[in-house]
Amino acid sequence: MSSELPQLSTPRLLMRALEKHQADRLCALANGPKIADNTASIPSPYTLETAQDFIDGMQEKYRSMGLLSLGVHVRDTGELIGVASLRIHADHHYGHLGGWAAADARNLGYATEAATALMDYGFAELGLHRVGSQCFGRNKESARVMEKIGLQYEGCRRGAFYKNGVHEDLLVFATLREDWEYRL
Repeated sequence: MSSELPQLSTPRLLMRALEKHQADRLCALANGPKIADNTASIPSPYTLETAQDFIDGMQEKYRSMGLLSLGVHVRDTGELIGVASLRIHADHHYGHLGGWAAADARNLGYATEAATALMDYGFAELGLHRVGSQCFGRNKESARVMEKIGLQYEGCRRGAFYKNGVHEDLLVFATLREDWEYRL
């Protein structure tokens, strides 16, 4: 694994490291409806300092923790519309997908396109054996994205995550490299 963040591109998206000047935009997007509510680790409110720290730490977290986080940009305009991530567990040849999209970028296929690019990168470039993800049981939109990208539903971890005073169910999805290659 290279120590530098990769740049990934799709027909409609450019996924790359965020730059300091994007902190205001990242802060505004991450404070959008449903972002903190539907994710495990994004704080609410999401402050400008949090955005700056995230941007400043992207490269180091990739190098030291195997956390590949990339800003998702619309190719034609350069507009930042979200963040996609792949947490790499090199010892187990496993990657865990995460991310979010701004409210006005949902239901346009961007999340599916970004997640597919990360899976391609994980399997082809990093040699992963398995890629998976999970979402809260109430987050039907994320579950649908996981199904669309070829992750298979593996089960529900009932009450496995405690958030905002509620025990949340986690839906678990994954696929293996041979299943991913077979579908191509």
